[in-house]
Amino acid sequence: MNLIEKLLSVDKAKATEKAEKKIESKKLSKLVGEGTEIIIRELSGERYNTLQAMLYDKKGNRNMNATYDFNLMCCVHGVVDPCLTDKNLMEHFGAATPKDLAEILFGVESGNIATEIVKLSGLGEDAEEEVK
Repeated sequence: MNLIEKLLSVDKAKATEKAEKKIESKKLSKLVGEGTEIIIRELSGERYNTLQAMLYDKKGNRNMNATYDFNLMCCVHGVVDPCLTDKNLMEHFGAATPKDLAEILFGVESGNIATEIVKLSGLGEDAEEEVK
């Protein structure tokens, strides 16, 4: 069986399924007083490219100050549970935006979470170096 035949035998819905994974959040574990896992989901290529653009200025130079915002936005778009766009959750924590909620709930841990989301999306440091 050649590759085309193999692909034709695959359920086409599988091609658009997004991978999910549970990871521990140390900050949320501390906040709720017990081990707490969050569920992350891979980003689409388009979403990743949009977020990646945040890291560069108009001249194409890397803006290191934007890294934290990039990490927070990866959390907003890649964390499935808890849902960072939930209005009740945002209101409870006094967050004006999902990004604000990500900062409140994860803080600097957002960097580790973003790294896991990017890996789950099939990307990583090697892919980032190739883009440069």
